[in-house]
Amino acid sequence: MKLSRITLMLSATALLGTYCSAAYSQSSSANTVDPNQFKNIIDRTGSPQYMQDYDFDDGQRFNPFFDDGAWHGHLLPANKSEMGGFPGPALLTEEYINFMADNFDRLSVYKDGKKVSFTMDAYSIPGALIQTLTSPDVTVTMTLRFVTNRTSLLETKIKTDSPVELKWDGELLEKYHHKQNEKPSDKTIDQEFPSYQRKIVATPDGLTVEFGKVRATWQLLTSGTSQYQIHKSIPTKTIVNGHTFTSNARIAKSTTIYTTYSHLLDQKEARAEQKKIADILSHPERYLSQSQKRWQQYLTSALSNPNATNEQERVAVKAIETLNGNWRGAAGAMKFDSVTPSVTARWFSGNQTWPWDTWKQAYAMAHFNPQVAKDNIRAVFAYQITKDDPVRPWDAGFVPDLIAYNQSPERGGDGGNWSERNTKPSLAAWAVWEVYKTTGDKSWIKEMYPKLVAYHNWWLTNRDHNHNGVPEYGASRDKVHNTKDGKMLFVVTQDGKKTTYSGLDTYRSFTKSGHYQHIDIPAKTAASWESGRDDAAVFGFISPKQLTQYVKHGGHRSDWEVNFAQNRSKDNTLLGYSLMQESVDQASYMYSDNLYLAKMADLLDKDAQAKEFRQKANKLSKYINTCMFDDKTGYFYDIRIEGKPLANGCAGKPIVERGKGPEGWSPLFNGAATQAHADAVIKVMENPKEFNTYVPLGTASLTNPAFGPDIYWRGRVWVDQLYFGLKGMEKYGYRKQAVELANKFFKHADGLITDGPIRENYNPLTGDQQGAANFSWSAAHLYMLYNDFFTNKPENSAG
Repeated sequence: MKLSRITLMLSATALLGTYCSAAYSQSSSANTVDPNQFKNIIDRTGSPQYMQDYDFDDGQRFNPFFDDGAWHGHLLPANKSEMGGFPGPALLTEEYINFMADNFDRLSVYKDGKKVSFTMDAYSIPGALIQTLTSPDVTVTMTLRFVTNRTSLLETKIKTDSPVELKWDGELLEKYHHKQNEKPSDKTIDQEFPSYQRKIVATPDGLTVEFGKVRATWQLLTSGTSQYQIHKSIPTKTIVNGHTFTSNARIAKSTTIYTTYSHLLDQKEARAEQKKIADILSHPERYLSQSQKRWQQYLTSALSNPNATNEQERVAVKAIETLNGNWRGAAGAMKFDSVTPSVTARWFSGNQTWPWDTWKQAYAMAHFNPQVAKDNIRAVFAYQITKDDPVRPWDAGFVPDLIAYNQSPERGGDGGNWSERNTKPSLAAWAVWEVYKTTGDKSWIKEMYPKLVAYHNWWLTNRDHNHNGVPEYGASRDKVHNTKDGKMLFVVTQDGKKTTYSGLDTYRSFTKSGHYQHIDIPAKTAASWESGRDDAAVFGFISPKQLTQYVKHGGHRSDWEVNFAQNRSKDNTLLGYSLMQESVDQASYMYSDNLYLAKMADLLDKDAQAKEFRQKANKLSKYINTCMFDDKTGYFYDIRIEGKPLANGCAGKPIVERGKGPEGWSPLFNGAATQAHADAVIKVMENPKEFNTYVPLGTASLTNPAFGPDIYWRGRVWVDQLYFGLKGMEKYGYRKQAVELANKFFKHADGLITDGPIRENYNPLTGDQQGAANFSWSAAHLYMLYNDFFTNKPENSAG
């Protein structure tokens, strides 16, 4: 993106088309994109009946509207019986999403003692839920927007020619758990969480729901002082009966009522929000206007591709809604706002934040919400390890794999999700530089540069076993990976019995003997996590059935065994573990990391450092092309680290036998490949017998022995790897072919143009959606595809 793109776009003609027109208007008084043209991009309807109302993939099966970093979300009525309210709310209870109610604070209108019968029109637009109730003599128009990172604001306009009675009601959910296609739990919420002690308390201008303290590590976490508050701009009389309430008011003529909804995670937050709530109710129109303008700005900044089709543009808007919906305001241990993988997915909710996701989310959000893009990156680096760290000082520069509301017990918290077992690939500088390109903020580079350099150096200190400047993926020193005295842990299955062992020598003796059915190595799992490609074939993951077939057809079981090495400092301190293989994707990321750091050094007048980074990049490029490319198959692979370097200086030979994966086009995405090698790789990518499937560019080729269309990282199509592949093709002169693959993906990936949520990944053979809903990095890369590749215009090929 050009530095001036947003500035130029804001002064350009704005996109004003409707659902079926994406034409740019030459007449404009505001030159902004109108969110009203994008109705019901995501299905926001729902009527939750359980606290955990799960879909088939352990995520809440509805898609509540979240915005502005808030910790609660609202739905649209699914049917006439739910009209007058916004079902839910969904509450983010520190690290998990749980529904509080079916429809809390639902409005009914009575005239002359009789309930008014309405017809309903309810829909969503980017940034708002809207509901209009119509009868012959009373009309109610309800608009709900988020106005702070803890509070949503409902405007209720009632038009009537005579006095009416207003009644709001609500009831807390009692049912605990249900998952699609499974039998519901027979437990109530109170039975499952006795200390939750939910209580509705009437207040002078509304009510408060108070929650007791629950520390159920994997389901529900509350502080004991968390609250859900409702405040209204008119006096009401509220009657509470256990877990139900009714509130009543009377108006004599047409009136506009304002209601705030706030989910506050502890007493400190509750106190801090009261002044904000008072100001909101004093100036509600201003807050609603600010919210509307905020969304106009998002869309005006983001929708800058005049060549995209109407449907592609709607997908871009869906991506923007998804990313902003997964934005969480700072809370708990988190020091900055962050963006989570999915607000509705059980294991990705709350403010759980991963660096791998962050780099991609920030790269996309830099184009329309740059402040959150910055803060998401800051949130991750806020817990970068320093040399005086009390837990792992040997890991100075390291960025933990998962940070969240609650820290781990080792750091004084009680969180189960916080993880320092590994980090993620070196794409941080890529994301930081994109934020700079879209903002022109040199102070941002000055702030982040030392952190990025420390992270870069950590890889070369703690993950480069043979000290050749090519780091490996691996695992940190951790209670899950090793004994207290540093011996690596693993579990061996023999004759159906599992036994835990420790020590690399013992591990090697098992792999050499072959006397086992399976070996589970926590450090191997962490190493695959560190790659961002969990359980990929290149790390030795293959199903027992596939392995049997592989051996049957002449392969060796040992081809799929991985080896580890300890990494130690000069004073013999154990630093962690490396896989005994150099990964082509991480080498490629480090190549571009050097180049981005060199650009930053140039900007900061650090000439010597810039020169050093470019020298390291040049060395890596030569190594990647010399050592990691296989001439016979025309593809890049990881290489084994042998006992001593080969004659050509390589650590070992390419691991061709584990098949082809997206790591093979990483040198193209990062610009490290030679043109000849890129030509060969693109030929493989375009081959229908390899990666050019119904939905193209999956995470294992069809010829890979471990391929499976439903296997997480051994077949499914992930949008980030697709995008990396297309950018690589473009970089080496194959833009026309890249656009063709992008359009093929768009045509065949199920659910993109419907109102369903964006999901985690896709079946390469059928296009079926798979994985978590409302998934951030899929959204991020869909937006990038819109920005870079989605087009209805013919492309010229240079390939």
